[in-house]
Amino acid sequence: MDIDLDRARRAIIDLGAALAEARGVVQPGAASVVRLKTESDVIELPMSWAVAGLVAFAAAAVVSALPVPSIRRCSRDEEPLGIG
Repeated sequence: MDIDLDRARRAIIDLGAALAEARGVVQPGAASVVRLKTESDVIELPMSWAVAGLVAFAAAAVVSALPVPSIRRCSRDEEPLGIG
């Protein structure tokens, strides 16, 4: 087994930086409110709306991954009707 210690060290440092950034993004607030901060606005949503949005997002991700059923058409042996 080969282990690249330099790459592993860099990956751990990158992971630590990402976790530190995530701690700055997610901050505890009021018990029943989720605050979404953008550059100019702060949007406050009830926790139930946030959970419903998360469920809808997860459902959309699952549905978009499902294969689309093909349209089954019966082959016709007769000629199409012509004009004239």
